[in-house]
Amino acid sequence: MNAVQRFIRSRVLLLTAAILIVAMCLSVLVQSQSQAALNRTVDQNSRGLYDILVQAKPQASQANGGQSQGGDGGALIQPDIANGQGGISFDQLDKIRGMGQTAVAAPISMVSRVTQNLEAPKLNAMDYLGYNAGLAGTATAGDPSALDASKWPAAESVLSDTPKKYRLTASATSSDGVNTQTLFTTSAEGTLGKGQLVQEKTPGGTSVRIAGPNGETGIKFPDPALGSEHNLFNLSVALPMAPEVTESVVAVDPASERALLGSAGDFLAPLEKAPPADARNAGAIGRSFENLFTTGLTMDQLNQGPDFLGVKLKYWAPLMTQYQQAKRDGLLTADSQAIPLIVRTGTSLDLQYSVKIEEIDASGKVTKDVGTVTRSLDKDYLPFVSKAPFALNWPGSTDHSSLLGNTASFGQGLYDPATWSTAFAAAPQYKDGNTEANGATDKSATPGDWVTVNRLPEKSALGTPVDQTQRKPVDERSYRQNLATGKKPATPLPMVYGTFDPKAVQAAAGDVNKLPLGGYDPTPMTLSKDAAGNAAGNAQLKPSLSATGLVSQSAGAITDYYGLAAARGYDKNANVIDAVRVRAKAAGNWKTAQPDVENLATQIRALGLEATVVAGSAREDANIFVPGYSKDDAGKESPLGTVQQSWVRQNAADAVSGSLTGTNVTLLFLTLLGATLLTGASTVSYIRQRRSEAGILRAMGWTQKRIRSWVLEEFAVGAAALAAAGLVLSLLSWNLATVIVSATMLVIYVGAALLAAQQLRHRVVVDQEPQHDERLVLVDSPLTFANRQLTTNRFNSIALAVAVGVFGAAVGALIALLIDIPRTAGASALSGLAAATISLPSLILAIFGVIVSLLLTLVTGRFELHAKREYLGTLRAMGWNPDMLGQVRFFENALVGTVALPLGVLGALGLGLLLAPYATLWAGLAGLLAVICWIPIATKVVK
Repeated sequence: MNAVQRFIRSRVLLLTAAILIVAMCLSVLVQSQSQAALNRTVDQNSRGLYDILVQAKPQASQANGGQSQGGDGGALIQPDIANGQGGISFDQLDKIRGMGQTAVAAPISMVSRVTQNLEAPKLNAMDYLGYNAGLAGTATAGDPSALDASKWPAAESVLSDTPKKYRLTASATSSDGVNTQTLFTTSAEGTLGKGQLVQEKTPGGTSVRIAGPNGETGIKFPDPALGSEHNLFNLSVALPMAPEVTESVVAVDPASERALLGSAGDFLAPLEKAPPADARNAGAIGRSFENLFTTGLTMDQLNQGPDFLGVKLKYWAPLMTQYQQAKRDGLLTADSQAIPLIVRTGTSLDLQYSVKIEEIDASGKVTKDVGTVTRSLDKDYLPFVSKAPFALNWPGSTDHSSLLGNTASFGQGLYDPATWSTAFAAAPQYKDGNTEANGATDKSATPGDWVTVNRLPEKSALGTPVDQTQRKPVDERSYRQNLATGKKPATPLPMVYGTFDPKAVQAAAGDVNKLPLGGYDPTPMTLSKDAAGNAAGNAQLKPSLSATGLVSQSAGAITDYYGLAAARGYDKNANVIDAVRVRAKAAGNWKTAQPDVENLATQIRALGLEATVVAGSAREDANIFVPGYSKDDAGKESPLGTVQQSWVRQNAADAVSGSLTGTNVTLLFLTLLGATLLTGASTVSYIRQRRSEAGILRAMGWTQKRIRSWVLEEFAVGAAALAAAGLVLSLLSWNLATVIVSATMLVIYVGAALLAAQQLRHRVVVDQEPQHDERLVLVDSPLTFANRQLTTNRFNSIALAVAVGVFGAAVGALIALLIDIPRTAGASALSGLAAATISLPSLILAIFGVIVSLLLTLVTGRFELHAKREYLGTLRAMGWNPDMLGQVRFFENALVGTVALPLGVLGALGLGLLLAPYATLWAGLAGLLAVICWIPIATKVVK
């Protein structure tokens, strides 16, 4: 027979080659698919809206919380890039835009904090009097949206004809997402009843007015709240003022910001039409709107807003009323400027206003609980304006005001001008703490001063003093510093050009590769541990009333840089740009664009600026300890605990790709290690089967060299098959890992062949079994017999124990690698996504490695299968029943497992320490369980 025929006839050689080829093909296929999925995941999630974050050098801006943001390391970047510290000039911005590789350079800056009162809250009790030509006819004249008089419903009211005495208890609460505090609780009593129409004679005719019933006293809360009044639709009771609300304002260049955001930035289009700096005098603009109102507005102008330099100012009424109020209060000066704003819709501030309504008798005893009504700011809130008056409705009330048509334009708006301030407007600062095993960095917030909120104004609208004892001020901890300003700024006049939805902007910013856009794209915080270190359920924290805490919501408004100059008191260019987000012209994923991005960053650094390459970055949760969060009445401060916030991990793509690629390769080679040992075991089996054949050939005159050549010819057939398979796989996959795997498998096979050929010598077997030896062990049980057989066949027993030990060590190492994948990947969002991508392929590789190792032990266990069957047949003939024969097999494997146990556990611990130190104990446990599980498996399979 030729070498090919002999190779096929030898089942051991054929089995060895087949297993090695299958192992190589499957391992390379699974590893290649895993690597491709990893690369695809990283590439798709590693390039955000911009590539470079430009900020001032640390000497000029200390708002980075102490972290390094150079372009050379995996820094953890704070999301508050609109930090208010400036440091970048407009000249530097122009030079960045003039660089050849710059596609977009979008600046952003914090402007200031703005504090304002809500429109005076009120409680509306439905008291609809029906249609009256003298009242409704005048209001609806010429309004096509008003309901025809014949279709008005009949009068209805929640109040009685005879006045009843009520107690109203108004209260407001705020919550930081964990704790709720009551800001005030104020009660007022009085009688209320159904209104009535009163006709009075006047010179030239009669007039109609609305009045309360006889005996009605109304309800009046303490100043600065007003009283109660009847109108055509409701009885309105003025409620105590809600706490002041503070918002932040940021400045952008609307054109470049739209280029950065794409279609998600279309809300900034009206801001591009804002007038130049020399055409923004607040007095001139206010007077032009007063003249417009005097000359009359069409219905279209009332609904859509009058045209102002190409922009429909839907919220013109708040502008005019705030201008008139500021003018009356003497706040406006010749230097006051109008500031165009795009304002946020809704709020994350958790502020609830409630009114409890009780009917009482003359002695003050409650006779009926009418109910409690509650309203929060929520989605109806607009900074600087309001979609609707802050009104609460009496239980059972229906709003009939829509009968008059669309008159909302007249009622929209906050009437008191807001207060602009640069105090406590900068970004928080942090100190670095410990670094976790997965690379996550702990932080500690730096507390600042205490800020007092929940105060009442000094005087009421009528100019009378306000009793401050009716409300207890609240101190909130600030974690922010003051901003720099120019000269003392004149009081600005806000002009609302439009609105924006922060959720839409956040969606455009992405998820895994989300990069901070600035103040209008906030990053939420969740409480992970309380002050005692206990799990806190990851409750999402809410912003504070003062807006000076760690938690921030989207900026209340966005303006341009002329608006920043007016609000901060600058009359010439200053270095007020906090950050510039730069997108390079380079196309493709982060890896292909990396050379061009790095080159552009180098040019920017030459301007004396800090340029952080964020292409290839990903968001990552930072653990932040918050000290000094609250204080008790004695002034003792207490921490909040540990919060989590998504920051940005620079170079996350490189780190994730490198670490998980290493895990892939390690799993691959662990699988090959099992194949290597399988080859060694098969080689031993092959030598023992062919040794007698070699002796015959030797007796026929063959030389030892010829016999070795004869054997190596058979191995050469298997080697050729392996080489061909490796070559095909290498050409198909075209990567270095495939080449290394193919070469390694070929080397393993050739090494096994040379070892077999060297040891293939015929030896005469002499029967050395003693006939009359007192040391013979009496066989009186299956355990005794199993022990005797293993002791007699030491070579096979030791070989099998080593194989089982290697099996346990391999299983432990593979399990440790799988467990360690999340830690190896890192703590960023990209890490979790990439780890999930390779989890299934890694599991398949690990299972395949376990199967190969188990197969190794089973092949080794079959070395003396023929002899075992012979002595088991003898025992059966001696009367041993099947249970006893099964016990013999079990005890043989159990004794082998006992010997293999130290090798398996120690080997697993050693490999765990080498490959996955943080999962070493799991490796040892897996090795122990693998050896224990092998015992019943071998008992059932090898019979």
